[in-house]
Amino acid sequence: MTGSVTIDGVDISTFGMFILKGGDYDFLPFPDRKEPEQNNWHDYNGVDVDLSEIYFKEKRVIVRFYIANDTTQDFLSNLNAFYTLISKPGYRQLYSRDFDKTFSLRYVSCPDYSHKGGLYKYGRKRGELTVEFSMDAPIQLFTRPTLLQPVGGRASITHVQINGYDLAAFGIIVNEAYNTVLNLPAVKPPLIRSFERRSGLLVHTPADIAYETKQIVINCTMTANTRAEFYTNYEALFNNLTLTTAAVSLRTYEGTEDCYYTAMQGFKKLRPFGSRIIVEFSLVLTAIAPGMRVYVLGTTDNRILLTIAGQAIKI
Repeated sequence: MTGSVTIDGVDISTFGMFILKGGDYDFLPFPDRKEPEQNNWHDYNGVDVDLSEIYFKEKRVIVRFYIANDTTQDFLSNLNAFYTLISKPGYRQLYSRDFDKTFSLRYVSCPDYSHKGGLYKYGRKRGELTVEFSMDAPIQLFTRPTLLQPVGGRASITHVQINGYDLAAFGIIVNEAYNTVLNLPAVKPPLIRSFERRSGLLVHTPADIAYETKQIVINCTMTANTRAEFYTNYEALFNNLTLTTAAVSLRTYEGTEDCYYTAMQGFKKLRPFGSRIIVEFSLVLTAIAPGMRVYVLGTTDNRILLTIAGQAIKI
């Protein structure tokens, strides 16, 4: 474990510590987008949204550490040294050898600690710590904004394309998208009046129904043979999703819907990055003016078409 994680140059293995399996999932996910400026007109589908600028929320990073020492004196000394290290003013520089990346983080809290091994008894003392950091610079990992073209990728195409690139070019398998793509959005509420001395509601139903926005979730598994390939494709995917030149457009057999990137959810690392890389995540898009679609499955081409910046995405 020596050198696997350092904080401000201090190897935490000298404290008898390491990051638990599954305790480092929050370092890499795309940040959530700050909601763009928009108007929600009552009689129009979705929203009128300004996508000419894009900003992101800070990231909440939860890291789960493990500490173990043979004596009470060593255990308490190392635990206190670790607490002192992470809670110093300013930002900590945490390096992960598995990711081969350094993350700039600000300590927030230690919301959970679980201890085993009595301090007044012989035997090994062990603790599991959950530490919350804030990544105040949420796009610090994405330093090449002009990088759009993926490298390597998979031979088996997904029929989902972004800016002319099938998602397989990014090393992605699309696991599921239909559950949200085919779901009907909610209607915008009509003018409603309620009276204390009248049962039910008095509703003015408009001649035409307008629909709210809806979210579209694309569940993905992403693979890469090397860290370099993964980081290139991961950053290219982020850049393609966050272009400000045009909305993400969702095109179906019966029509077209424009969307914008909202968030990434459920990021998991399924293998160590020192070997073949496999991660899972879900991309969340917000449909701007979804409307109602009647999906007719054709005999020769029954695929749903997504487009970003006017380019077809086929599912």
